[in-house]
Amino acid sequence: MPRIKKTYDIFLSYSSDLQSQAEVVAKKFADAGLAVFDLSELGPAHNVVEETWQALAESWALVVIVKPGATPPSVAVEIGAASAWQKPIYILLEGEGEHHLPAYFSKYETFKSSEIGKVVELISKGLKPLNDKDRQALAKAYVELRIPTDRLLREPTSIERLKNTLWKESGLMISGERMMQELIRLRKRGRLPTIGNRK
Repeated sequence: MPRIKKTYDIFLSYSSDLQSQAEVVAKKFADAGLAVFDLSELGPAHNVVEETWQALAESWALVVIVKPGATPPSVAVEIGAASAWQKPIYILLEGEGEHHLPAYFSKYETFKSSEIGKVVELISKGLKPLNDKDRQALAKAYVELRIPTDRLLREPTSIERLKNTLWKESGLMISGERMMQELIRLRKRGRLPTIGNRK
């Protein structure tokens, strides 16, 4: 019988010396009914590289746990991939002291590890089907950005701008991929205002 592949809500990224802290974080997510990919759970029989990238591609969000000091190079790779795939990215700060975060971390929501409950809430909310209020907020943010959907599909940086506008104005965080799917649905239903290309 073929093995059924598991899909994940969260890809959990951390250095090996944060294993115990990662277990606490993973349990918080699991208690909320969220499926977590944790590299440490893969056994020797697994194709680690392939399964890791597959899990990152399928996960709804990336959660990175960092401690004071330098950030491992693998984190930059995972964040780069998740960002290219327009996934929500959350940074959890573990421990006291200067974390020396790379400059590009400033683009992402950052929380202390004690605020894990907020991250759980944001991810859980993002996974729920959008209601009419959420769709109205998305349409409003789209109108403010004034970039047609056809152009948005070709401009990842504009999708990121739309995501940030939606988050700041309504507190709604969804992946860029899902956001575009929702916009296209609204357009097909005639519920999305027409925006002409800017000169």
